[in-house]
Amino acid sequence: MYTRCPECSTVHPVNAALLAQGGGRYRCGKCNKTSNALENLFDDWPAAGARPAGAGELPVLGLNIDFTKAGHSRREPPEAALTGAGEERAQKPPRGRLWLRAFWLTAGIALAAIVVVKLAEFNGTPLIEPARIDAALVKLGLKAPEPARPFRDLDQIRLVSRQLFSHPEEPGMLRLQATIVNRAPRRQPYPEIEVTLFGAGGERVSSVRFEPQDYLAAGSDRSRGMTPQAYLPLTLDFEDPGGTAVGFEIDFH
Repeated sequence: MYTRCPECSTVHPVNAALLAQGGGRYRCGKCNKTSNALENLFDDWPAAGARPAGAGELPVLGLNIDFTKAGHSRREPPEAALTGAGEERAQKPPRGRLWLRAFWLTAGIALAAIVVVKLAEFNGTPLIEPARIDAALVKLGLKAPEPARPFRDLDQIRLVSRQLFSHPEEPGMLRLQATIVNRAPRRQPYPEIEVTLFGAGGERVSSVRFEPQDYLAAGSDRSRGMTPQAYLPLTLDFEDPGGTAVGFEIDFH
């Protein structure tokens, strides 16, 4: 059986177990819309423009019935009916033999599956990659798709200018004034800014990190991220470690 999403027209294969699990409702793995599979149910893959049976329409259940021949058969002698039934039974193979064939066929398939699985485990290679399994479950509407990760490229955040000096009003503090810009073609989240001070021999003296809320103006919408090609001036104040620091470095995280 197949059902077609009324929103994006994607066709999904279904079976009775899947329909019973969701009470007939499912979530399309392509457009994420929730629909009722029973309203767009087809026996075969639906052609373009095909529509499911509407409410009140009589279903077609296999062969057409000839009621005239059926009336004639009711008027035939019982012996003829019994003879026909006997011939039909004679043509069918014994039921016990059918069960035996089915048993051996099922056992053979199960044995082959076990051998394949054991060989895959021995070679350390999974039969199906987990990513493909997840994609198939999402396509069938049995698993919600993973949320899209925000675009992020720290290499495209550039430092345009920087200047470090003693705080003009608070003794024992330093002030860093810098300008950064997002050179990426898309918005991306504001970075964490790490300022590291170094001594004369290149040794690390101190380090301080600033979150976006530490350097953005009050009331700024951090969720919108950095606009492409927009310059962002920064003023960062932090404690002065003393005269041992002679250089500094700025990193984005």
